[in-house]
Amino acid sequence: MSFLFLLTVLIYLAASIFQALFLATGAHSGASTLRPKIASIALWSTIAGFALLTFFIGVWVLQHGHFPMTYRTHSIAFFAWAITLIYLIIVHLTDLRALGSFVVPVAFIAILISYNFVTDVAALPEPLQNYWLLAHTTLIFLAYAAFIAAFGFGLMYLIAERKIRQKTDTLFDNILPSLGISDELGYRCTILGVILLTMGVIVGSLWTQYIRDVPWRWLDAKVISTLVTWFIYVIQIGFRQFWGWHGHRAAYAAILGFAAVLCTYVGVDLFLDSMHTYR
Repeated sequence: MSFLFLLTVLIYLAASIFQALFLATGAHSGASTLRPKIASIALWSTIAGFALLTFFIGVWVLQHGHFPMTYRTHSIAFFAWAITLIYLIIVHLTDLRALGSFVVPVAFIAILISYNFVTDVAALPEPLQNYWLLAHTTLIFLAYAAFIAAFGFGLMYLIAERKIRQKTDTLFDNILPSLGISDELGYRCTILGVILLTMGVIVGSLWTQYIRDVPWRWLDAKVISTLVTWFIYVIQIGFRQFWGWHGHRAAYAAILGFAAVLCTYVGVDLFLDSMHTYR
């Protein structure tokens, strides 16, 4: 089990390195023949890492009887899985591989943290021993992954915009999508994230109707932080629809939203007490 996890970490490391090389070759016209090979290796190593991580999660479920979604050090691995899944879906739909250079390293860092700080598996608390947990947490993690993709598109937009304004060559020449594509895909990822997060919160609130020992508390730190994050992204969508928040303002908003996601997912677990925290 530990060897499988280590192998998954190493493949994610290789995928992150080749994703970085894909960016590095963008500035050199002489690397035009090498770039497609690097892009192919980066993509297929990401797919291989995702497949191994999926297999690892499956083995985990068979051994422990539940998904690695409850304890912080365990759930980070599932978070990496969700990030990779969203990225691969985007690549399948758009063939836009540059996003991987921004989000695959995030997935690698997540799975590396999970590998280095994983704790012994304790028995799953009785209130969590049902399929509501799978639906609730999967929706939340996929929402966060969509927001991270929006964050990646926001970064690509700002980098490309700066290049155009300064009229200088950068490391990312011939790699980054146009401003319009980054802006539109970032917006679509934001909408997807809001939909998934809304569904996740609704499932979570309905779930408590079936748990007598754990009543729903709106004043819970994780609930409040999640609602604040949801509100930040809803405001972004509203400003775009009614006040024309496109371009760099939308990109900065995506970065702000990403900070809110980190505070919700990591900050609450580290510094605040919550009924969602099982350390």
